[in-house]
Amino acid sequence: MNSSIKKDSYSKKPKSISNKNLSLTSVLETGGHLGRPQVHRSQRTLCIGQKNGFWVYDGEIIKQSLQVSYLYLKYFMGKQGPILVINQEDSLKEGVKVFCEKLGFYHMQEKWMGGLLTNWGQAKKQRTHFLKVQETHGELLEKNKDRPYLKVKNRFKGLEGMPGRPSLCIILDIQDSEYAFKEALKLKIPVMAFVNTDDDLNGVSLPIFGANKSLKWVRWAFNLFLYWYDKDEKKGWVKENKSRK
Repeated sequence: MNSSIKKDSYSKKPKSISNKNLSLTSVLETGGHLGRPQVHRSQRTLCIGQKNGFWVYDGEIIKQSLQVSYLYLKYFMGKQGPILVINQEDSLKEGVKVFCEKLGFYHMQEKWMGGLLTNWGQAKKQRTHFLKVQETHGELLEKNKDRPYLKVKNRFKGLEGMPGRPSLCIILDIQDSEYAFKEALKLKIPVMAFVNTDDDLNGVSLPIFGANKSLKWVRWAFNLFLYWYDKDEKKGWVKENKSRK
């Protein structure tokens, strides 16, 4: 997967994705095509120009990035390795949680814990210790609102059962989650990222172009993936995929 994205590289549509629920109109209605006042040089050819001082994505580029990303998401789900969603935006936390629960992903939505990926062995030991404390004294510590306990609990929320380093990281904002992004790159973990016009695409394996600070846009993209997933489930792909595990 090439991190140097050009407009021409999205000219061919994936064959196994239906466009029935992915029209250009639906993309425009969410405002997903509206970027920021700045555009990174790696994305200039992906925009059709500016409107009221903001760069505007080519809607077809957005559509095709969603299609390609979902196809690769299916691929990584089939590899059986854990998939980790990383988010720092408070307004998106509940949506990310529901999305992950539906697809069996893990999520990290608090301040990034340095070394979570690069020093996974130590992080796993800390998590094991916390889970033991939670099992034996969690109820009392919750009742007393013990601050150190609650801090550690929030740190590992969404990561409780993750068996090892993720095979794929999905990052909702690579600028907000800069350190997580750097750790993934250092370990050569593929990164799927929601990117806006001012983001540098270098290192992003699978960019999803659009207004990544827009709650409406990100929710719509998640719902689209869940819709496609449900269709695959009915076709038997999900059942076949799970039988391999």
